[in-house]
Amino acid sequence: MTQLKGLVFDMDGTLVDNLAYHFLAFDEYAKRKGFTLSEPLSLKHNGMHSDEIFKILVGESIVAEYGAERLCREKEAVYREIYRPNVKPVAGIVELLQKAKQAGLRCAIGSAGCRENVEFIVEALGIEDCIDVSISGSDVTHGKPHPEIFSKAVERLGLNPDECIVFEDAINGIISGIAAGCKCVGITTTASAEELTKAGAMVCAADFTALTIDDMKQLVK
Repeated sequence: MTQLKGLVFDMDGTLVDNLAYHFLAFDEYAKRKGFTLSEPLSLKHNGMHSDEIFKILVGESIVAEYGAERLCREKEAVYREIYRPNVKPVAGIVELLQKAKQAGLRCAIGSAGCRENVEFIVEALGIEDCIDVSISGSDVTHGKPHPEIFSKAVERLGLNPDECIVFEDAINGIISGIAAGCKCVGITTTASAEELTKAGAMVCAADFTALTIDDMKQLVK
C-alpha cells in the first residue's frame, strides 16, 4: 500500500494569495518601460514562465531586443517592491507545514516563479525550516502545465510521484501535478472548485485550515 511521504506546494496563489500583485507589477513595469500589452495579464497565464508571458504580451521582437532574462529580472523586482509590505500566508499553511514536519513528511515548493521570488516568500513567511526542497522557474526549461517543475521537486525529495500530493490554485498547475504522477489538492484562491476538480483535483478547499495530515494520507492509499 502506498504511503504519503511528501507534500509539494505551488507558491503564488497557494502559499500566498498574491496574484493581484503580479498583475499590478506587470502593468507597472510595462508602463515604466513604455510597452504596449497585446492583451491583459490574466488567469490563463498563471503558472507559465515569465519569459513565455512576455513573448505573448509584448511580442517576441521586444523580448529579443531586451533579452528575456533582463525583462523577467526587472519585472520581478517591481513585484517584490510592491508586494513586500503586503505579504501574508494563505490561512493555515504555516501550521500545516509545521505539522507535516512533525509527522516526518518531506515538503517542497514547485513554482514557476524565479529563484529570488521563492526565497523572498519563504523568508517572509518564516518557513525555511519546513521546506526541504524548492524548485523555481529558474531551475526548469518548461513552465506549467508541463510536468517538469513537479517532477523535479519529487525527484529532489527522493520520493516517487504516487507518494506525494501537489497543492495548487491554478488549472495549469493541477494539470502539471497530475502529469507528474501526483495526486492534487486544489486551493480556490484563483480558480473555482468546479474548475480545479474538472482539471483533476481530488479535493478542493478555500485554504489550509480544514486540511489535516490524516486527510492527506487518505488520498494516497
